[in-house]
Amino acid sequence: MEVAILFSVVVGLMLIGVPIAVSLGMASILFLLALGDTSLASIAQTFFQAMAGHYTLLAIPFFILASGFMSTGGVARRIIRFSVALVGHVPGGLAIAGVFACMMFAALSGSSPATVVAIGSIVIAGMHQAGYTKDFAAGVIANAGTLGILIPPSIVMVVYASSVDVSVGRMFLAGVLPGLLAGSMLMITIYIMARVKNLPKGDWQGWDEVAASVLDAAFGLVLIVIILGGIYGGIFTPTEAAAVACVYAFFAALMIYRDMGPLQGKGWLRESEQRAFGLGLRVVAFAIIGFLLHVSLGKAGVYPAGWGLAVAIAWVLVCLGTGWAMTHFAAQRSRVAWPVIVVLGAVPGVIFAYWTMISIFHGLSEFASGSMLAFASTGLLALVAAVFLFAATVAPAIIFTFSLHGAAREGEATGFGVSLLGGAKAMGRGVIEAIIYLPAAVVHKDTRKTLFESGKLTVTLMFIIANALILKHVLTDEQIPQHIASAMLSAGFGPIMFLVIVNVILLIGGQFMEPSGLLVIVAPLVFPIAIELGIDPIHLGIIMVVNMEIGMITPPVGLNLFVTSGVANMPMMSVVRAALPFLAVLFVFLILITYVPWISTVLPNAMMGPELIVK
Repeated sequence: MEVAILFSVVVGLMLIGVPIAVSLGMASILFLLALGDTSLASIAQTFFQAMAGHYTLLAIPFFILASGFMSTGGVARRIIRFSVALVGHVPGGLAIAGVFACMMFAALSGSSPATVVAIGSIVIAGMHQAGYTKDFAAGVIANAGTLGILIPPSIVMVVYASSVDVSVGRMFLAGVLPGLLAGSMLMITIYIMARVKNLPKGDWQGWDEVAASVLDAAFGLVLIVIILGGIYGGIFTPTEAAAVACVYAFFAALMIYRDMGPLQGKGWLRESEQRAFGLGLRVVAFAIIGFLLHVSLGKAGVYPAGWGLAVAIAWVLVCLGTGWAMTHFAAQRSRVAWPVIVVLGAVPGVIFAYWTMISIFHGLSEFASGSMLAFASTGLLALVAAVFLFAATVAPAIIFTFSLHGAAREGEATGFGVSLLGGAKAMGRGVIEAIIYLPAAVVHKDTRKTLFESGKLTVTLMFIIANALILKHVLTDEQIPQHIASAMLSAGFGPIMFLVIVNVILLIGGQFMEPSGLLVIVAPLVFPIAIELGIDPIHLGIIMVVNMEIGMITPPVGLNLFVTSGVANMPMMSVVRAALPFLAVLFVFLILITYVPWISTVLPNAMMGPELIVK
């Protein structure tokens, strides 16, 4: 009876137009005063107890601020350029590139609306100009933008982890495979539609453009490595990783890319230096970054003792040798150089990949139970990880080589030595400029605007979470989840039926409520039941996040629909109709995630061991 009264008050307040955060908090306070053994004086203590221990929530404002700097700073434009260069030539290539760009930006922002705004504002207009209908373009971006809460780092995952006290790192790791699967399903659907409807495709721009676009977006994409690599490498906690990401995003936007702030429009090379010193600047930049990276990896124990510095020095020599060779062979128009240069450039990456592969294999084998099947599956996972790692470590060397191609042709008349000295001078000047303008960048109007917008979103979200946690505290004190669990178990509900009920509740609730608020309400209710039925809490979390993802594009309160409508300048109902074909893909994806738990649990269980729950 009490639970019916409580939720009736919550729903009633929301129906008369009271904001969701106020509805949650007011209903909880009225319940405590009317039906609980408490007083107004003790409500403050209840509020404190509800928030106590949820330190991971501090990651939310940092992730929001990092997303703000990345959205404002032009990283989205660079990611789109890379996506188009890579897949723009296939049927439906620009739409596929839009999904790919949303996946990458989602891994930076952790926010669906931010992903839609950053990517959609560019891609929707570009698709329309390329011959796609505006409805099709809006439907693609509205659905692809939902990946912002599924691909880590996700703000919604942080909220879930804080609500039920599970590891944020495990949730992030669990979201990797589902995020890749959801994005792949959308891209395959677009490709099939493109073949059937003969949708336009672009021209292949060559590997030089791919390399140049990766190089252009590299400083933005490395944020993914900082966040996830720092967490799983044991360097940062999720909150610390979010803070580091925030600081890095600030420097990348204002000091490296210079898309905003006092250095906006001031490139690292002056216009008169572009042709002469472009090659040298690239060589110097890659040499310095690679040196610092390999030294750090050596100190972290990735390499055998003493190898870190040796590999770092080898990388510098390879950079210098590759730069000289590119200049020399560009002058001679020789094709023999390419294999040699690529192999030389890949040597440090090969060494890094080998030792890291061994480290991963030993780490994973600790979780093998001793059976042949467990050991084989562990070894297979280590092999897959090593393949990806090999590609990731060798790729920078190959990209570096190709990025020098055009610069070598332009700088061959100058000579490598002069270009190198000029590039070093430009690098030093750029660093000095960044140091001098740093105080001005902190108080610049662009920085203040980003802080203000991020602050508004943070306050709104944290107010919802705070009031929802009060409701959770009330539910826990009254043992309402336990009563519901007993009723469901006594009715003979098994895991399959329970998950069906959870999906229905979340799908209906997601149409009317903000994801974080709904998650904080529902998660504490269903979590004890899931534990009683033997459902992995991480699997349950991914199911809930996917439901929130679908809720973002279902009316009447689908936030992504409103954002897409504004970005595309289309009526709301037109966006709804455009999103429906791709929404069907997400429903199929939800079924897979719900009833194939391996997709969600294989990575966290392999890398961090099984989740231990004390009932």
